[in-house]
Amino acid sequence: MQKMTMSFSKGKKSETSIKHNNRSLDLDKFDFEKVGHKHIKSEYTELNEVLIHKNIKDIYEKEFGQAVKDYNAKQKRKDRKIEDYYSKVKHSKNQRTQIEFIVQVGNVDDYKNDKNHITSSLWQDSKKILENYFENFQKRNPNLLAYNAVIHMDEATPHLHLNVVPVAHLKNVKRGLTVKPSLDRALEEEGYQKDPKDSRSQFKAFQNAEAQALADEALVFGINRKAGITNKLKDVHQYKQVMRAIDELEVQKQQVDTQLQDKQAQIDNLDQRELEVARREQVVASKEAKNKNLDKEIRRKEFILNDLDQKEQNTRDNWSQWVRTTEKLTKKRRLGTPDDYLVVGTFGTVDKEASKRKIANLIDLAEHGKLIKEVEAENRQLRNQGIDQFRGFVRQEKRLGDEQRQRELEELRKKNKEQEEKIKDQQRQILQLRMFADATVRTIRQIAKVIPEKAREFWQKIGSNLRKVGGEHYYHMQENEVKEANKGYQAAAQNQRARYNQSQRYRNLDR
Repeated sequence: MQKMTMSFSKGKKSETSIKHNNRSLDLDKFDFEKVGHKHIKSEYTELNEVLIHKNIKDIYEKEFGQAVKDYNAKQKRKDRKIEDYYSKVKHSKNQRTQIEFIVQVGNVDDYKNDKNHITSSLWQDSKKILENYFENFQKRNPNLLAYNAVIHMDEATPHLHLNVVPVAHLKNVKRGLTVKPSLDRALEEEGYQKDPKDSRSQFKAFQNAEAQALADEALVFGINRKAGITNKLKDVHQYKQVMRAIDELEVQKQQVDTQLQDKQAQIDNLDQRELEVARREQVVASKEAKNKNLDKEIRRKEFILNDLDQKEQNTRDNWSQWVRTTEKLTKKRRLGTPDDYLVVGTFGTVDKEASKRKIANLIDLAEHGKLIKEVEAENRQLRNQGIDQFRGFVRQEKRLGDEQRQRELEELRKKNKEQEEKIKDQQRQILQLRMFADATVRTIRQIAKVIPEKAREFWQKIGSNLRKVGGEHYYHMQENEVKEANKGYQAAAQNQRARYNQSQRYRNLDR
């Protein structure tokens, strides 16, 4: 069973700040950047719980109003009458309008490994313990009227700020009020006697009683009380000094951890950059290789074109000469003589075959000149097309890469969001089940005080039901309660084995 300290401390007159305590009521106006608020983890402030919040002046009017009227009725001088009793006590050097107590289960070492205040069972159990403690505080202390109570879940440990107005009823008073806000007399009225030799004995007795009441509530959750520094503190002032020192050490530790994380992040970032540079260099090398191959292809085609130009230079010259001749003939508006097209042999006879060949050659020259121009145009087009294709390929690859990374990032964010929602839902269900189990255990314990036999029957029934659902774990139960539950568990196991053996015998008979 876990052991933790039980702390109950009293604050000094000037140490109460209701605005600080009730920050969760108005988050927009609370200054988290203030020097005295640096230790507050604002992301958990919404977990704080205001158990009660009343106007202290209303408490004064209700508890002391009649006594003030009775006192004023006896006064013959007007300057001795009390107009505002709360203001009179507030500005008094010997009286206090109210008292603040800080109640805490455990210390910062007990919670340092539970970083998430929402999912931590220890944080949630401690909060429930403080709720139960406050629920019974007024029953134990009818003379200490609570007007403000807040559980803080956004600091180093969960704790309760409890502000009360002490109400003491004085008998046989000849002068002054018959009801006053006096802690000593209020405690005395509740049965805590003063010791003339030890002025602090009365409050020590009250402090120990309240710490024990807190320990009784913690025992329900499987936590035993142990001695510690918080049990030995005189008041809230010492408590805050100790907690402030602990918070400073925690802040220093967090700063060191943050620095280490930053260094590691820088190292990881450098490694990532090196990988990214290497990948980019590889991509650039691949693109350069493709570009070189494209340049080689272009140069090869240029070489072929140049070689073709060189081989066909005479043909081009002949074609040019033929063009010039044709232009001259055209300018003269005649198509020439037969000698330009026909081959005439000896004695003026026309060599038909030679003439056909000549005409065919002339036609070939014309067609060949046209073909040369088409090849030149095609090579220019291929060269420009190759460069455009390469540039388009680079742009397309970059665009596709960016779109792919964006899609993957959006899918990852969507999956993370769905996972977070599932985890939160499971946490809420677990918390509800734990609260139901706690309420069941407390109910059975209350029955045990009146009917012990009935309580044992309940514990055995719990063990029997655990056997049916296949479990054997008991939470927040004491040793004697676990012993009774085990009896029920074993009895259910025997009954199950007996039913199984009987069913086997019936099967054998049927065969």
